[in-house]
Amino acid sequence: MRTTLSAIAVFGLLVFAPGSALAKEKAAKAEAEPPPAAEPINPCGCYHDAQGQCHCNKTKKLKCDCENECEPAGCEEQRHKQQEKDAAATLKKIQQNDKKKQAEAKAAQAKKDKDKAAEKAKKQAEGGEGRWK
Repeated sequence: MRTTLSAIAVFGLLVFAPGSALAKEKAAKAEAEPPPAAEPINPCGCYHDAQGQCHCNKTKKLKCDCENECEPAGCEEQRHKQQEKDAAATLKKIQQNDKKKQAEAKAAQAKKDKDKAAEKAKKQAEGGEGRWK
């Protein structure tokens, strides 16, 4: 009896084990290949399948020009970094303009003070001559 059960167990493993391996291999192959497109591929190289999931063709240079659509992973991060970079450039430009305006204001004030001092000296020179005559 014991040998019969052992033989049945070994027979079952031989018959059913390759079948489960084939099933696993088939499932892995299905995961590796995305399902066919239910809609045309967008300019980013991505599409939605029949279940509505986003899939992208695997190429080295994927575009991120499809905002609010199906697009490659990492595009949102890339867009956020570009916005930060643009904001920093704008801030730097504003600071440079402010610095330039402050320098112009300082130069205008210096010229105004110089003109005022020259006018004061001229009045003193005119007033001094009239006084001593």
